[in-house]
Amino acid sequence: MKRRILVALALVGLLSVVLISRAGAATKTTSPVTTFAGAVVGTSTLTRTGSGISFSLQTTGLQAGHAVTIWWMVFNPNGSVSVQYAAGHVIDEGGAAELGGHLQVGDTDGVINGGPGLLDALGANVVLVVRDHGPKDPGRVNEQIHTFDACNPTCTDLQISMHAGG
Repeated sequence: MKRRILVALALVGLLSVVLISRAGAATKTTSPVTTFAGAVVGTSTLTRTGSGISFSLQTTGLQAGHAVTIWWMVFNPNGSVSVQYAAGHVIDEGGAAELGGHLQVGDTDGVINGGPGLLDALGANVVLVVRDHGPKDPGRVNEQIHTFDACNPTCTDLQISMHAGG
């Protein structure tokens, strides 16, 4: 009798773990990174949970020595839009980059357009924008890879990757 109770409790515990893990399961989408002319130059993966989103982006065709940033463009289901900082890096000799970042629901750090940030991690449409800030300026490189308008001499949006919400 004790063995049956232990087996039953073990099965209930296992079922509970499975149900809880499925409830908090992350969803992933992979999309091409393209130039505005439509050439595919890389891929990005967006991972969503109820509390936030994360991305990894691999791209090519960038200028070595240039400061580059990634920007979240979040189109919330309620119609609000946020544009905010996601990541930044100086490009190595090969012209390729791998960047990643995370955004929590409600986080407004780095918002540049007055938007509300990410309101619905599962339902928002998300566009990742690759922005070139020109050749790295040793006196301003930290600003170049962390802000929208630190340009040397100009900034150019080069690439995008789109992820539809669920």
